[in-house]
Amino acid sequence: MEKLTILRMFFCFPLFGLLLPDAGVLLSKSPEHIPMIHFFIEVALIFCVLICTAAIAYKKRHQSQVSKTVEATLY
Repeated sequence: MEKLTILRMFFCFPLFGLLLPDAGVLLSKSPEHIPMIHFFIEVALIFCVLICTAAIAYKKRHQSQVSKTVEATLY
């Protein structure tokens, strides 16, 4: 699970690196065209972050259910 957290963090770095300049372009007085490749990369990175987040949540939920089952069998 720690590896998934690190992977999710490293997916976020390039995502923020692309989102910040694009947001600056959109908020400026003379907005320019944002390259389409930025859009595709941003969507792919968001999708990867969502997959990692879902996997982490699933593992945490599964781990807590296993620990509850073990506690129930011990008592």
